[in-house]
Amino acid sequence: MTLLPICRENAARLQPLAVARFGWISRLRWSPRGDMLAICGGDGIAVYINGLGGAPDQRWSAHSAPVKDIAFRPDGRFLASASADTTVKLWAVHGARFTEYATLGGRSGSVEAVAWSADGALLAAGGADGRISLWDLTRSRAPAILQGHRDEVTALAFHHKRAILFSAGRDGSLRRWDVNARSQNSVLGQHDDRIRELALSPDCACIATASRDMTLRVWQLADGALLANMPAHPGGLDAVAFAAGGALLVSGGRDNLIRIWELAGGSQLAQLALHSRPLLALAVNPAGTMLASGGGDNRVALWGCAPGG
Repeated sequence: MTLLPICRENAARLQPLAVARFGWISRLRWSPRGDMLAICGGDGIAVYINGLGGAPDQRWSAHSAPVKDIAFRPDGRFLASASADTTVKLWAVHGARFTEYATLGGRSGSVEAVAWSADGALLAAGGADGRISLWDLTRSRAPAILQGHRDEVTALAFHHKRAILFSAGRDGSLRRWDVNARSQNSVLGQHDDRIRELALSPDCACIATASRDMTLRVWQLADGALLANMPAHPGGLDAVAFAAGGALLVSGGRDNLIRIWELAGGSQLAQLALHSRPLLALAVNPAGTMLASGGGDNRVALWGCAPGG
């Protein structure tokens, strides 16, 4: 199916293309090529190839407790999973099949977030103990430990070009780390309540944070300036993603709605209603033509805009 890009002109025309049931959902991730959509949560991991039609192409338990986050390595050869069972696992990707490759332990509590560096050499994981483990997978050594958050680490993202890691936490802080020095550079921003998700713009010019304090905030990376502070969802936000090359933001919250915002000016362009429970996860595919959403109603939906639709 040919789809139009998710952009300002098409935001209000997005329609559900397919819906699947999964169980409790924590994260949605597209593969680097955009041909796979991975879902994780209380029932493990499921992967769909080229859409949500029918049963998933592979579904597996993965861990002995719920899977809290997943991330594809930038080259698409591995998938990392983080779990409440205190471990991170690596899964080798063989076409449409995923096989267990390694288990990384050493955590003292639930692992809530995981992220790969742009070159795929580093893997970061953060969790309930407030620490971030940083593994250099080119060397056989214990991970470096980054400490600064006063509570659970909830989300992670690496800069696409530089050796910088961003983290968000239950303490409401957005932090920036110098990966080479293995040290915290600065507290980039602060919310009034826990941050549940963050998203880095494609050009790495800014970073967006979704918080329980009901605001969607955007921070400029060059100087930490607060570019936008939008009251977005009554009851709080759980998910955020960039679209249209960084010109648009997509947010999901406890009002069961998906909202699409224009970054310049902070105006709402559209709201999408399908889920009957809070929005827990959002992901825009690499081509910028499909939005995946996951809700507390145990449903995953694909949204798109067809020509003439």
